[in-house]
Amino acid sequence: MKAPCFLAFLLAALPAAAHAFEVAEFKSGMAQNEVKTLLLANWNFDRVQELSDDVILAYDNDPSIARRYQFRFCKGKLAGFEQDVRPSLKSLIITVNNYNNQYGQPARVYSNTHIVSNGEKAVFALFWKNGVDHIGVKYIVLPNVEQMSLSFDSHNLCYSTPRI
Repeated sequence: MKAPCFLAFLLAALPAAAHAFEVAEFKSGMAQNEVKTLLLANWNFDRVQELSDDVILAYDNDPSIARRYQFRFCKGKLAGFEQDVRPSLKSLIITVNNYNNQYGQPARVYSNTHIVSNGEKAVFALFWKNGVDHIGVKYIVLPNVEQMSLSFDSHNLCYSTPRI
């Protein structure tokens, strides 16, 4: 293979190698209407709401199910995805260990406390780089509840990543 042809082949392969996240049926870059159509057709959430021009929230009414997906869009294309998981220290440790094994040490660690209307909010988040993506795990402790979520964000022009 001649050098210019080989270089063209490598350059053509770069977008595929840098292809961003894919979670279940949802891939970064998908059109907003395509995401909503898949949610309504295949996922059986109690509620699917477009909270704004760039956010779709899908969830079940029963909080014990702990199923909530948030989709963030940039210019009509999927750029971020966040999925709630049942919060527990064991789940946090297993997830962090799995991500460390898959992506190496975290690229960013965030830990902070905030005052909210009913007390304190403690946040602990870790983010790993995977090409142009950030993969994260967040653990939030509020006065009456704990929350844990997994996030996937592609580099985009609408918001900075990782999104805390």
